[in-house]
This record gives sequence, C-alpha cells and structure tokens, in this order.
Amino acid sequence: MDLLWPGAMALLIAGLFVATAGIFLLALQYHKHGRLSWRRTITSSVVVLYVFGLLSYTMLPMPETRDAFCRPGVAQTQLEPFHFFQDFNLAWEGGRRAFLTSFELWQVLFNVLLFIPVGILAIRWARQNVFTGTLIGFTLSLAIEATQYTGIWGIYTCAYRVADVDDLIVNTFGAFLGTLLAYLPVFAFLSGPSERDGQYAPARAVTRSRRALANLFDLALMSALVMAVSLVLEVAERLGVHTARIDYLQDLLSIAAVLLVVIIPSLAPGRATLGQRCAWFEVRALTGGPAGTGRALARVLLGLGGIYLFQSIMAIVPEGNLFQLLALPLVPYIWFSVIWLAFDRSARGVSARASGTRFTDRRA
Repeated sequence: MDLLWPGAMALLIAGLFVATAGIFLLALQYHKHGRLSWRRTITSSVVVLYVFGLLSYTMLPMPETRDAFCRPGVAQTQLEPFHFFQDFNLAWEGGRRAFLTSFELWQVLFNVLLFIPVGILAIRWARQNVFTGTLIGFTLSLAIEATQYTGIWGIYTCAYRVADVDDLIVNTFGAFLGTLLAYLPVFAFLSGPSERDGQYAPARAVTRSRRALANLFDLALMSALVMAVSLVLEVAERLGVHTARIDYLQDLLSIAAVLLVVIIPSLAPGRATLGQRCAWFEVRALTGGPAGTGRALARVLLGLGGIYLFQSIMAIVPEGNLFQLLALPLVPYIWFSVIWLAFDRSARGVSARASGTRFTDRRA
C-alpha cells in the first residue's frame, strides 16, 4: 500500500495537470517545431507522468502541520557514503532469504529503478549523451535531497524525509544505467521526429483551425499563469501572509493574466497575443505594413482579448451592481462573432474587419 499510494497520486495529479495545462505544452511544441506531432505529444505526456511520479515517491505524504516532525531523532540526515553496504551485511547475517527480502536491499533497488527513466529520457527524449544524462540524474537527485533536508525550502520547520547521501549515489547510478539501456531499440519510440526549428519552417496559410488553436494556446497560457500564481499565493497564506491581502490578489489574478498574455503582447511589435505568437501569427494592416497601435488595440478589444478582459472585470463586480448590466450584450456579441467567422471567406472575423487588420504567418 505504501508503494501504491504515491503511484496513484502521481496518476491523479499528472492527469489533472495534462487536462488543465496540456494545451500549454502543445503551445510550446507548436512554437518550437511549427506543427504538432502525436508521437511527441505522447512522449511529453510520459515525461509529465514520470515527473509527478518522482515527486510523489520522494515528497509524499506531507505533514499536516509545519512542526509535525520537529522531534529529536526524526528524519536525521545520513551523510556516510555507502552506508547501505553495512545494512546489507546485517541483513545477510539472517541468511540469503532474509537478505533477498530485506527492506534495505529493496530500498536500494527501488531507488535505482526510480531513476533509470531519467537516463532513458535524457538520451531518447532530450537527445543528450551518457555523461549529460548521468549529470542530469545527479543534479535532479541532489535537488530532491536538498528539498528533503530543508523541509521543502522552509515551508516546513523541520525535515520530514531523510536526506541520505546514499540516495544521491544510488539515484545517480540508476540514471547512468538508464543512459545505457536507452540505446536498446525498445525505447526508440520515445524519440520524437527530427525536425527543424519552427522559425525555419515554411510559412503556412492562416486558417480557421490555426486561429482556433492560437485561441486555445492563449487560454492555456492564462490558465498556467493563474495556476502558478495561485499556488504561490496558497503557500504564502500557509506561511502567514494576511488572508485579506491574498483574497485581493486572487481577485485581480484573472485580469492580470489577460493583460500579460493577450492585451500587452498585442500592443508590442508583431501585434499578436502570446498564443498567436506560438502559432507564428503576426497582425498587419491591410496594406501589408505593420498595424498601428490604435488598430491593434481595437482588434484585441473587439476580439477574444476584450471578451476575456470584460469577463474578468465582471467577475469582481459585486452582485446587484448596475455595471453588471453591461454584460447583457456579451453573449449575443460572442455568437455574432462566431457565426461571422464561420461564414467569412477570408477567415478574418469581426475584430479584424472592424480594425482594418489581418493575420499573416510571420515567417512569410
């Protein structure tokens, strides 16, 4: 049960992460390679699952209070290299069967198995060599041991897991072993297709599907930003930051996400949101030159950027406030924009036509 519970938690958390932030990963993939690949997407999902599995087995379960493990003799640091050989000798005194079923042996073997995927993924997924893959395993293990030693860098007053130099040695060996096993043909599927960088790929037509994908990328980037900051605020609240201040920041978080992901990038050179930039879009005037700031602002406010911003503002307006009446035309406008885009042969949409702009592939 002790081994199955972290695995189940890893599956659950990884599934939730992929469901909420998976599109964010697709946006990064599209920007880097200029297109999406099912093979690369599946491999990236495997990496996400492994990362959460590693965190689950090394960090969970967490104490309910900050001081739960602040007692003498609890979670003492083990700094003697190769101390596990002494444990092996003690276990061997009970006979071969006792040794083969001992906790000490299986703990070492499990740590090796836990880090073998690091070496495999370093070679196949990250396309590194044996030395770099082993170094990645060492660095990752060192980060885990340091996190355990510091009680997750001060979140807990005392360490609740044992920081063990033997774990660092065994984990690094597991990563090294993984780099050797990675060259077996059975792991070839983990290597994504070899492609040039997206910036060198040929320009492609701006289609409705690409625009829809760019909109999904914007949603994913905003969601990822909100999730990351919410996590920081949650930790801050647990550390004693004033609750009212946290609630105030939470209310402004959605507005800030829209501004940082959609509005402000649309006014920067290129006049495109972050999601549109991931899809290699650029907003230009109908004449072919760069779109002016006024046109760019009009386009983003009349499009999904304005809709996102308006909804975020309305979410913090108190119920019964007359300003909520401004939301009444929003749904009809959204339907009007969707229908217009569906039947517009140029696929420009209401916001682009009203602002006199158009999308182009910025590699053209």
